Amino acid sequence: MAEKPTLYVCHIDEGGPKPHACRRAQNALRASGHDFEKVVFARGIPFGLFTKGRRPELKAMSGQEKLPVLRLVDGTTISGSADIIAWAKATKPVAPGGYAAVSSRDPKDGDD
Repeated sequence: MAEKPTLYVCHIDEGGPKPHACRRAQNALRASGHDFEKVVFARGIPFGLFTKGRRPELKAMSGQEKLPVLRLVDGTTISGSADIIAWAKATKPVAPGGYAAVSSRDPKDGDD
């Protein structure tokens, strides 16, 4: 099992424009303090256009063929920059090898 999440991005990686999905996902993970591995997954298959059936490994892992995809340490995946950004903001990084659970409980409420 991996010790930290793995972010799968396209060949544009961080070199694309600010609104590019792969760049936004990486920036959000870094800004939230998450340590992650990065794999440039789609060399030679630009832009995610006309990729149906051309990324079978990605489909087997995540159930779809578009990037970015974040694979968590437990093997589950989060697809798409919006969901990755939301996860990065909602999940606090902890010591290497694990992540804190997301809780909707307000710590000001005290113990029950």
